[in-house]
Amino acid sequence: MNSISKMLLPPNSFRRKSVKGILVKLGIKQNVIAGYYNTWVYQKIENISLQIVKDFKNGPVVSIVVPTYNTPKRYLDELIYSIISQSYTNWELILVNASTHEKTRRIVGNYANHDTRIRIVDTINKGISDSTNAGIKEARGSYIAFCDHDDLLDPFAIYEVVKKIIEEDAEVIYTDEDKISDDSTIYFDPHFKPDWSPDLFTNVNYVNHLTVVKTELIKKAGLLNPERDGAQDYDFLLRIIDLNPKISHVSKILYHWRAVPNSTAFNFSSKPSITDAARLSLQEHFMRKSVEVEVEAKPDQPGFYKLQFKLQEKITLILEPFASDALLRLFMEILLSETNLDNIKVELIVPNGAQPRFEHKAIKVKYLEASKDYLKQAINLADTNYSVIIGQVVLPQSPDWLKEISSPLNLTHIGAVSPLIVRDGATIEDAGLVRTADNNLIMLFKDQTAFNNQTFFGNTNWTRNVDALTGSVVAVRTKELVKFIKQKDPNNINLITEFSLQLNQSEQYNMLFTQVILDNHSIRMVPRLNHDQVTNFSTNLIRVGKDYEIYTPEQSAVNILLILSEVNKTND
Repeated sequence: MNSISKMLLPPNSFRRKSVKGILVKLGIKQNVIAGYYNTWVYQKIENISLQIVKDFKNGPVVSIVVPTYNTPKRYLDELIYSIISQSYTNWELILVNASTHEKTRRIVGNYANHDTRIRIVDTINKGISDSTNAGIKEARGSYIAFCDHDDLLDPFAIYEVVKKIIEEDAEVIYTDEDKISDDSTIYFDPHFKPDWSPDLFTNVNYVNHLTVVKTELIKKAGLLNPERDGAQDYDFLLRIIDLNPKISHVSKILYHWRAVPNSTAFNFSSKPSITDAARLSLQEHFMRKSVEVEVEAKPDQPGFYKLQFKLQEKITLILEPFASDALLRLFMEILLSETNLDNIKVELIVPNGAQPRFEHKAIKVKYLEASKDYLKQAINLADTNYSVIIGQVVLPQSPDWLKEISSPLNLTHIGAVSPLIVRDGATIEDAGLVRTADNNLIMLFKDQTAFNNQTFFGNTNWTRNVDALTGSVVAVRTKELVKFIKQKDPNNINLITEFSLQLNQSEQYNMLFTQVILDNHSIRMVPRLNHDQVTNFSTNLIRVGKDYEIYTPEQSAVNILLILSEVNKTND
């Protein structure tokens, strides 16, 4: 067939390009364009150095379970070759043959003749969960790896997994992944995943491929649920994670997910059953954790979920001092006018010179002198369980922001929460801080588009865990911050950042809660995370977009707020 195709449609010919264009429009073939990531992959392949492989003599048997259903032979050939080529040899491959085409059933059955480590399990097609369960029941390995019938494994995939098992006693292991084109010539859309990030996982199934789970753990959690077909992997992993296993991440791309027409890799919306099945699984996960939450599927983002936690009834709102009391008062009044204060009691703590010029039955105001240890005094004065601290001019996109920002603190593993802060309505200004490979903290996704922006590190508006928070806007448990401040210099300008770093080190998590979005209406200096850093130029030099601008931040903010104030009056 290939030779006939080349005769009728010569490579690079107009006729071939025309037919390809028609197939793409009909959805029979996908249009994948090679990018610089593809070039990078091929450079790695061409310049690969010999990797020293440890001889894991007592390494566990890893059972690779692959359900097959009328799979094209060329896909299965490539998959099985990628498994036989594994540098770690103590594996078995279980092909669960649920094919309905007699020819395909014979083809699958013949693979057992290629390698004694390949076993065939014949079954009747009852869905992906039943087929996978049939493979799990036949598995002899102490760990089970899950792989789709048309994807590929990197030659070192199982070796790297076993390395984690031996070195870290891991019970659940996942790796990074990318996608390959239908003809296996183009690599694209890599996902460089974070280490275990529980709150990202309840926003989207970022773990996905390659996942390997200890067999003993599977027996405790139960097999895949056929009623959740479409989101069976997500449902299964949620039940596994509820058992608090040791989870390890291999930060290497070891799995290649084939993007073919009508596959989830190519088009998530091609399988609408996934959305509702996953939503129900998430809801049950939180019920098992005794966490009160409503799970909603995001209508414009298949596979992403919104979590509505129980809202707090009493919150302390601390506004840090500005250079100008008049500016702070103006900001506070606009902020509160755009905040829904129904069914909530707010304890407002502000500097002495910034008394609000109005009263509200939901607000109780407390005043403090604007001293160097203002934050320490304010947090000690707070009389509620949860405090929200604001240190810059930001205004909410939703009036319920104050109720929602502290709601994730219902999760006991969360220590501090920050919103997504954007400028001009759509460009990321502050999405928390993450560590680079050389152990520096940088601002995540700074200056990138905030919405539906799929990067190599995932989507920019996923709710996720981060290493630290800048302190621009943060929600905390009052007592935990009080305890931390007692041990620290209250004049430290990076107090909140250091608090969030300590939380991370003590195995509590910081959350970037992108369901709350605030607009930045001032130009804010990036926090200086290195106290010894010096500059040969003015520290008032700040990057704005691609250019640098010298400014007086208070003056810029005053002008913006005055304009906003006039706009609000006009709208009223």
